[in-house]
Amino acid sequence: LKPASAPPPAPAPATGLRPAETPRSAMADAAPPTKVDASPALLVPLALATRGYQQLTQAMAKTKAADKIGEVKGKVEEQYAAKKDVVLAAVGLVLILYGAQFKNLLLCTQVVLAFLYDRVKGAIADSISDVQVAVEKLKADAPAAPEPAPDAPEPANKHAKKREAKKTSAVSNGHRAEGMKEEAEAAKKVLKVLDQGKLSAAATEVLAALMACVLLIHGGIAQKVAISISLVGLVVDKVDAILDFPGYESMEAWTRLIVRVGLHAVALPLAIVATPLALAMNAAALGAKLATDHGCRVAEAQGRLKEADEFLASKKALLTACGLCGFGTLWQLWSWAAGSGLPWYVQLPLLPAWLLEVFLGLL
Repeated sequence: LKPASAPPPAPAPATGLRPAETPRSAMADAAPPTKVDASPALLVPLALATRGYQQLTQAMAKTKAADKIGEVKGKVEEQYAAKKDVVLAAVGLVLILYGAQFKNLLLCTQVVLAFLYDRVKGAIADSISDVQVAVEKLKADAPAAPEPAPDAPEPANKHAKKREAKKTSAVSNGHRAEGMKEEAEAAKKVLKVLDQGKLSAAATEVLAALMACVLLIHGGIAQKVAISISLVGLVVDKVDAILDFPGYESMEAWTRLIVRVGLHAVALPLAIVATPLALAMNAAALGAKLATDHGCRVAEAQGRLKEADEFLASKKALLTACGLCGFGTLWQLWSWAAGSGLPWYVQLPLLPAWLLEVFLGLL
């Protein structure tokens, strides 16, 4: 009789693993990747930033540059405040005659002031306050000036001098490494004080303003829309002053909105079809507004006008602004048709604005 054979082994339970896979290898595959220690790469930049700031503050303290800059800034602000109306009235006259020659600068300034100035100003102000707090902390953590070490006796022979030089070099290298670590720690404390969110918001707003300017400079529908919006913003108050809606006094906000929409319906097609005309009207309207408003202030200060506010609310001021706007539009259209650029006797006094216009044209 043959002995009974043993039953076949039961199949292994399904684990979802490949034959060559083990639970240990599966766990190794599921583990997060190994991280590389990159902190030494930040040591030198942080230390150099702290050292550079300290050297800059020491140099400014020796030359008293901060006091000189503050003095010059105060004088400029005082002179501008005293002659603000004269300067703005002169800018208005330049815009009436040659505003279209500064197309990029004009449109960028108008768009930024209308839509982005408040946001950019608020974000930058918050960032500056944080930086000032960080600077105060960095000043508090600045190391005191080291006391001069006593002169060591000079070695007797040549070999002793070499050994002493090697020893001094090793000690100085150790102090240098320790100093870099301390400077990096000081920079880390400053960065902890700064609000990264505010700095990012300020950078984002500045980049948004820059991108808006680039879009305007390259033309297209964005430039046409900007011209129409700026033109409507300049003339809507004048149009409201001469329009009346009897029986609709309780709907003044709606009538103003309807007038604004109607002006946009005229200005946008005009900017698309006749861009030079719309641009000349925009520049002339802005120049007429500045020349009229601030010219009246100058006349009042010189005693040639009794009440500037009263004159600006009168019909004469409206007719004056319209006359200046019409003259500037025709003058700039004639210059554009003749192909004439900015005369040299105007270009020299306006050299900074002309250089900025050329720079914007290169973007």
